[in-house]
Amino acid sequence: MSSILEISLVAGNDRYDGDDPRWLDQVADLHAELRRETESLRPAREPVPGAKGAAEQVVLALGTAGVFHTALEVMRTWLARDKHRSLTITVTGADGAPRTVEISAENASRDAWQPIIDAAAKLARDEE
Repeated sequence: MSSILEISLVAGNDRYDGDDPRWLDQVADLHAELRRETESLRPAREPVPGAKGAAEQVVLALGTAGVFHTALEVMRTWLARDKHRSLTITVTGADGAPRTVEISAENASRDAWQPIIDAAAKLARDEE
């Protein structure tokens, strides 16, 4: 990939409240691992319609195929550790159109990741 693919993600779960310290520790672990492995993580806050405050999200700016692959592996591994986890992932391609997919620990098959992989491949083709 010769351009930057931005992926924003929000971690979710169906076991803990969003402000439960045990959950916050799990999300912090995901963010720390992504930061360590990709060196491309930045925090962002997005307003949530109908709710007070904003969703905690991070943005990964992935400029190479290797970093993209590493980020996917970190996310897959994190999801596999607990069946109650999920990630809402939004990919913004070269055309500026966002594509959002939710991947849970229970539906984390290759098919679930395919929209993200396709967006990365399209961006790489568009930049050639």
